[in-house]
Amino acid sequence: MSTDALQLPIAVSRTEEDSFDQSTDKARGPSDVGPFPPVICYRDPADVRTIRRQSLLIVLAFVIAAIAVVGVVYKSIQRPDRIVVDMSSGRTVMINDRELGATEAVKLEKDKLQIADMDYVVKAYLDYLYRVDQRSRSKDIEAALRLMVPGQAKKFAQYLTEQKILQTQREQQWNAIWKPEYLEHAPGKPLTVKVYGTQEIDMVVKNQSKHLTKHILLTVDLLPDAPEDGTFRLDRNLRSGFRINAIDYKELSSNEAEAPVTSTQGQGQNHEDIQLFVNALVRFDSLGGATTDRDAGKTN
Repeated sequence: MSTDALQLPIAVSRTEEDSFDQSTDKARGPSDVGPFPPVICYRDPADVRTIRRQSLLIVLAFVIAAIAVVGVVYKSIQRPDRIVVDMSSGRTVMINDRELGATEAVKLEKDKLQIADMDYVVKAYLDYLYRVDQRSRSKDIEAALRLMVPGQAKKFAQYLTEQKILQTQREQQWNAIWKPEYLEHAPGKPLTVKVYGTQEIDMVVKNQSKHLTKHILLTVDLLPDAPEDGTFRLDRNLRSGFRINAIDYKELSSNEAEAPVTSTQGQGQNHEDIQLFVNALVRFDSLGGATTDRDAGKTN
């Protein structure tokens, strides 16, 4: 607001104003009485323009801040970019689910269980069973049992313990190499895999070193694993989606050679190691069951 302070009337109380009016009326006549000059109040135009500009700037700042907050929230919940590059050739195969074509080494497609997954888990399972290294034998057997259907794993563990198979291997100081020679799927049974392989065994029997070569035909039955969180590929099945349901053992031939050697292993240590393995098998009591035919070497 802008006005001249000299043009404003002096503020007085109501009593003083009435007494002043009466004395003034007596001192002058009717012709001398007149109204006060009007007081005009208005806002400075420059002040108005400044306030409007500031209001617009404040509104604009709020809009920009709101857009920034929305952008940050969106980026925080947005899935990261997925870029697949074939390192052998340096070519980009996929960007954000947009396929750019396959390469000689990489092809992208929707995940599904395939025959290659069955072959992978069967080879791993048989390697755990028939490759014998006494330094890691207990862990290998545990890994093999973990690949089996829970019910089958428990009974197979009981079979190994009751027949003292692992104890015999420990006492005879078995060390074996397993070589799968041939693998095929049974006609009309895609979940049945037949494996022909050779097991090279070095062992000590009555202070005599022996080398035994076995040619073995194995029939392995598979079952798809139960899915978790929408996927079949779990750590317990080596990300293959399948678990071992049964195994049938058939020895086709064996060759044995002997050479004299003196054993230096103490029986006390053997007994201690075997007891450690038996204790490890106790952890599989909650897995469920497998029946075993001792004569045929078959686990159902």
